[in-house]
Amino acid sequence: MKILKTPHHDLVFAEFSDLPEKTGTVYFRTDINGPPGPSVRMEQTVNTICNLREHQEDGSNILIIAHASKAEKSIEDNFKELKTEVLNSAKNLALPLENILFARDLNELKKLNNSNKNSIVFLENIRKICGEELVPPSDSTKTDFWEYFTQYTKINGALSCCHRDALSLRLFADGCYCNDSFISELYDITQLYTETKEPKLWGVAGAKAEKLDAIRLTEGRDDLMVVLDGGPVFVLLLWALYQKAPSLKKTLPASIGKENTELIEKFYTKNWEKVKENALEIAKKIEGGSINMILPIDVNIKKQDGTTKTVNLKEIGEGKFESIGPNSITMIGNMAAKRIFLQNGSWEERKNLDNGKGESTTNSFCKEVLNKSSKFFINGGDTVSDIRTLENVLKLSKYREKGKLKELAVGGFVVHWWKYLYHGKYVPHGVKYAEIGSFRTLYTKMREQRGFD
Repeated sequence: MKILKTPHHDLVFAEFSDLPEKTGTVYFRTDINGPPGPSVRMEQTVNTICNLREHQEDGSNILIIAHASKAEKSIEDNFKELKTEVLNSAKNLALPLENILFARDLNELKKLNNSNKNSIVFLENIRKICGEELVPPSDSTKTDFWEYFTQYTKINGALSCCHRDALSLRLFADGCYCNDSFISELYDITQLYTETKEPKLWGVAGAKAEKLDAIRLTEGRDDLMVVLDGGPVFVLLLWALYQKAPSLKKTLPASIGKENTELIEKFYTKNWEKVKENALEIAKKIEGGSINMILPIDVNIKKQDGTTKTVNLKEIGEGKFESIGPNSITMIGNMAAKRIFLQNGSWEERKNLDNGKGESTTNSFCKEVLNKSSKFFINGGDTVSDIRTLENVLKLSKYREKGKLKELAVGGFVVHWWKYLYHGKYVPHGVKYAEIGSFRTLYTKMREQRGFD
């Protein structure tokens, strides 16, 4: 049993140590949605499978439910990658696996589960094959999905999508256990936000508009300083700061330029009014001093002739923004000295990583922060995948062993969790279901141990 203390509630979760000595077939909800290649989510899923086989009876199956971001997309490629990784870890399995099978719908999963033993049955994208997944009915217990899976021990390994009210997560309210990564990552992101003694830097990059909401959660926090270190969200806030932060105009460009304006339009046109209002509000708070932010002092831009040039921040309008410059990386590294650094979002486009060779921005940035910070947290599927292309160049295993590097797979969930920690209004849906189910599981365990009828 794990108790997680937050400013608003003490949350209780059943963990693997609470599992009975032997259990049968299990329902395992995971998240391996992400780019191909080295993946923390894939590692966590394989580790959970290995741990489960230590607790399962001979002949038991593992029924895996996962999703893709888009409802129409298949996750068969993710399945193939998982199958390869599980087979590579076969020597770590306490019980052998006879088959690793892909089911294209729920009926096929049922048939494969009935006709196979000691097998993994992996279901096609739950959002594709189950229309009730993202719009669960009020009485979810009456669905075919719930009625079939409720009979099995349920394992929650899907923290990264626990901000959603999804049918596959509601099922955990019927009783569940949380895997090791669910509990450890929820603890980590809680401590990162609630522990205020040590100053922390929060690197924000990428394109998702929800990162603006995340930045606003640092308002009034002297221990949390935002570092704008890449992506369209940096260009957007640069534009907003020029509009609403007159004290910074000496360091800001008078114009972000035509190509960078087009970059903003590409990512934010759909919800422009809302995004613009949010960005301008953040700029006003930075000007007023209630949000602490570090801006780069130089940037790499692509000129019209296709060449890349490093220029002062004021000259960003002379080309299309690609990444922050070398002087900015040095400055940020010095500011990160002996501090915790959390990065959310990629520093540059994947194609610029040079396949693990050369001094890409990602390489230079990570080398600087790994050497100087007290601990470097990297969050998000794409961001972790980016840094892992530099596994050998950066000698990442050395930093993991020393406890200086921690890769997280929670992705955008961290914003929703920090909103809860900030406001205390509601526990995100998936976490609430996990806690309700954990209480059920722990109560049942206590009753059985005491011999209550």
